[in-house]
Amino acid sequence: MRNKIITLKLFILTFFCSLNSGPYVVVENYGNWRTLSFTSKSAYITGLWDSYITYFGDDISEIYNASCSEDVVTRVADLVEVVDSLYVKEINRSLSPAILLKDKVLNQLCSN
Repeated sequence: MRNKIITLKLFILTFFCSLNSGPYVVVENYGNWRTLSFTSKSAYITGLWDSYITYFGDDISEIYNASCSEDVVTRVADLVEVVDSLYVKEINRSLSPAILLKDKVLNQLCSN
């Protein structure tokens, strides 16, 4: 019985210690963004896009529909490309991809 309690305590301790060791990426500016691979950028943008649709669904839809025609299909690669193109400008380099996606990407996405 005593061995089971010790094993259980070790398991719980290991479990709580491993919670913080998972993959966790926060991209705060251009310096962090440029170190990511295309796959990592795509995954990051996908998470942001899904979050924005969840939290700002109607607002994001209205902006997207105003900028893009109904026949346009937006791919994750398109969103990554627009964020990369916004980071070319020095003024955007201090902003996070999350801010760029929310405030600038939708306006620029279908305007080209």
